[in-house]
Amino acid sequence: MDAKMDVGVEDQGSKAAPSPSTTASAPPHFLCPVSMELMKDPVMVATGHTYDRPSIKRWLEQGHKTCPVTGSRLRNLDLLPNFALRSAISEWAAANNVKLNDRQLTSVTEKAVGGTDGESDAQTSPHCVLEGHEEIVWAVEATDGHLFSASADKSIRAWDTKTRRCVHVLEEHTRPVLSLVVSQLHGKLFSGSYDCSICVWDLVTFRRIKSLHGHTDAVRSLAVAGDTLFSASYDSTLRAYNINTLKPLKVLEGHTGPVRTLTVLGAHMFSGSYDYTVRVWHTETLEPVHVLEGHTDAVRALAASPVPELKYIFSGSDDNSVRVWDANTFKCVSVFQGHQDNVRVLTADSRYLYSGSWDKTIRVWDTQSLECVRMLEGHMEAVLALTVMRGHLISGSYDTTVRFWNTETFQCVGKFEGHDDAVRVLTSTGEDAESVYSGSYDGSIGFWSLPAPTSNTRAPATR
Repeated sequence: MDAKMDVGVEDQGSKAAPSPSTTASAPPHFLCPVSMELMKDPVMVATGHTYDRPSIKRWLEQGHKTCPVTGSRLRNLDLLPNFALRSAISEWAAANNVKLNDRQLTSVTEKAVGGTDGESDAQTSPHCVLEGHEEIVWAVEATDGHLFSASADKSIRAWDTKTRRCVHVLEEHTRPVLSLVVSQLHGKLFSGSYDCSICVWDLVTFRRIKSLHGHTDAVRSLAVAGDTLFSASYDSTLRAYNINTLKPLKVLEGHTGPVRTLTVLGAHMFSGSYDYTVRVWHTETLEPVHVLEGHTDAVRALAASPVPELKYIFSGSDDNSVRVWDANTFKCVSVFQGHQDNVRVLTADSRYLYSGSWDKTIRVWDTQSLECVRMLEGHMEAVLALTVMRGHLISGSYDTTVRFWNTETFQCVGKFEGHDDAVRVLTSTGEDAESVYSGSYDGSIGFWSLPAPTSNTRAPATR
């Protein structure tokens, strides 16, 4: 009860609360169960219950992992926009002359992020944030010339990475877009959605080529192996499609829970699931090869070692551990312990594996000795995203910041702000990339370059 009251107090400090008469006259299901105020941004948690986003975020940030209404543990901490309820509340508010003060992002707005030299032009600054999506950015994928961002607003945006301009909006999905993968070899972009479909887009014209159907729940992850597209779904299955003909090849069954993540190493596809397992599939025969068991909670993250002689697959779980699997024998060769909460994200470079956790830390693991060599602290909230570029690790957090860490000294050499909400995803084109891109819960996209040698101080966004 106290926690619920705390949430309401926090919300009142940032947004004007409806008057008592307004709240009293609103239909009960328009009120947030936590704050008991009219919801402006209703979102659903894993139990299906809806809350106002600021209230449920505060609840989760206090360390709760349960649904406030039912008290049951949440299988995941994703917040999904309740578009139908938002529309109903908006209609009711308009009919009753109630102002909701919703933030509308109907066009692309640039926010340059200033550095120590005071630079504020979005096209010339090494760091900037672009707004355009109306909802959470769930996925980002980069090529040499373009960035693609997928959002809960049901759209995909294509950005020119040189001019930092949105050059196309891809709109065909009917529900939030959760996953992306690019195959430059085939000239195609693939997007997976809560509408259970996969859209195939031409990388040159940005036109939809085809929609692929078959899944009966959200398509949460996509991966390409050779001429085959693999999709992973909350319906507990994987599906394989021929990229050239776009014909379905096979349904890969075996998981008993939602499939959350995919990664490829050699001739095998690895799938991580909420059923606590990682399954192995042959990318050519599409036959099941092995089941990797050992985790005691959901597997949320997978990563493959980029070093050819190190045939390791890494899995991160809600059981707070990272497991190392030999991709030849499929044996668990090590269990990385140390995180105090869920492991949310993994990434690897030629020397280290990096794990980001809900415990606000990043751990650095030597992939030769399989030992933890450093714990990186600095983020004030959960670490949700990681990527690497040019001798640096880049991290994104619920605390809204992007941090750059030197992988020789493990010092934080840059901390940047510009997003107004959690940094959900990060991507680059690899260790030799010139830029890193971020996607946020606030719908914005960040463009980031290596910080100057003296730029280890906060760089506030220019309003």
